[in-house]
Amino acid sequence: MTSKKINLNKPITDLDGNAIPDSNLGKLVAQMLSTTNKGDALKYMAWAIKLHNGEELELDPTDFETLKSFIKDHEQLTVLSKAQMLNCLN
Repeated sequence: MTSKKINLNKPITDLDGNAIPDSNLGKLVAQMLSTTNKGDALKYMAWAIKLHNGEELELDPTDFETLKSFIKDHEQLTVLSKAQMLNCLN
């Protein structure tokens, strides 16, 4: 089984492509993972800590799809940030 490395330690950019000050895709995903009330609490918290610390995630195909679906289906994310997160997964 091949694992995928995910790096979300990047700023969120605005529609002009400029970095939004003090923004970070990984920290935003970490916040979402740590505040959800569904899913695998231990796994999500481990991912959240790594992302919050700016680390890459190394995920097997099943976990990769879990994270991708989590981001894609999250209802509180704006399209601006969600699209950038999903682009990091492709």
